[in-house]
Amino acid sequence: MRLFLALLAALLAGALSGCDFTPTLDVPLPEFEPALTLNGVLAADSTVQVRIVAAVDPYGHFGGRDVFDVPEGTVAELFRGGVSLGPLRLDSERCRNTTVSPQPGPGAEQPTFECGPFVSDVVIEPGATYTLRASAPGYPTVEATVTVPARVPVTLDVGPPVESEIPGYTRIQRDVTLSFRDPARAGDRYALLAVSGPWTYEDVYQTCDPGGCRDTTVYHHVSMSRFSYTTSDPVLLAAARTIPSNGFSFVTFTDEAFDGQARSFDIRVTDLNTPGREPEAEFEAVWLVAVDDATFGAYQIAWFGYPAGDDFNPFQEPLNLPSNVVGGYGVLGAVTVNAAPVE
Repeated sequence: MRLFLALLAALLAGALSGCDFTPTLDVPLPEFEPALTLNGVLAADSTVQVRIVAAVDPYGHFGGRDVFDVPEGTVAELFRGGVSLGPLRLDSERCRNTTVSPQPGPGAEQPTFECGPFVSDVVIEPGATYTLRASAPGYPTVEATVTVPARVPVTLDVGPPVESEIPGYTRIQRDVTLSFRDPARAGDRYALLAVSGPWTYEDVYQTCDPGGCRDTTVYHHVSMSRFSYTTSDPVLLAAARTIPSNGFSFVTFTDEAFDGQARSFDIRVTDLNTPGREPEAEFEAVWLVAVDDATFGAYQIAWFGYPAGDDFNPFQEPLNLPSNVVGGYGVLGAVTVNAAPVE
C-alpha cells in the first residue's frame, strides 16, 4: 500500500507539473484622470486651513508618482455667498519623499517636495455658505461648496466628582446632562465629545554622544484631549453600533429621533489619574459638534464601511466615499462646535 501511495503521488506530481494554478483576475480598472485633491474642514469661529495636492494614481503606485505634493503654481480663492474673500496663501512646508532612495555620494539626502497647507485669516461664520476654488497648471479647476452648520445653544448640568480606586489609577467620574433644542429641519448631524482644555506634559529622553550621556526634557503642548464616557441613551448607543465596556470618546448621530424638539443626553464622564501625580488634563466642557452632510458621510463610511478583518480582502468592494469636490477629488467639510463648559 505504501508503495502504491508513493507511486500515485509521483504520478500526480508529474501530471500537474505543467499546470499553472496561479489565480488570475481579469478585472478592467478605471482609467485614472489626473486632477487636484482638495481636503479640509471649515470650522466656525476659526481661520481657514485646507490641503490642495495632486492626486495619486492608486493603480500606478508602484513605479508611478506616489507623493502628495502641491503642484507648482497652485492658487486658491475663497468665496462667501458668491463674494470673493481673497486668495489663500501657501504655508510652505517640505516633506521627505521616502519612496525615492537618496542619490549616492557624501551627505546624500532624500529628496523633498512641497506639502504645506493653504491658509487664510478669514474667520468662518456659522450658518454661512462658502465656496473654495483652486487651480494649477495642467490640471482642471476644482471647486467645492459647503454650508457651515448654524449655532445651537447648549446647557450643561454637571454632578459632583466621584472618586474610586482601580489597579494603578484613581478613577474620577461625573454625571453630566447636556440639553439643547434641535432646529426645526430634518437632517441635522452631530457629534458628542467630553474634552479638556489645553495642557502640557513632559517626556525625558536620554541622549548619548562621545562626551557622555545626559537627560533631555521635552515639553509637549496638547490643545485638547477627549475623555471617555458611558451612557444608556438609545440614540447614542444605536449610533455607536457597539456597547464597549470602557465607553466612548466620540459618537456621531442624526436628529432623526428628535427633529425640532428639545433633547437631553445623560452621560457619565470618566477620567483616570495616576495616584500621587497632579492630573494632566482636567474635564472642562462637553462639545455638541454640528457637522455638515459631507463630513458626516465620509466619517460614517470610513469608520463603519469595512467589515472586520476584511481590509486586505481582494474581493472587497471599494468604498464609495462621498465627495463634494467638482472637477477633482476630496471632501470639503464644515463643523460648528457648540461648547458647554463645566462651571
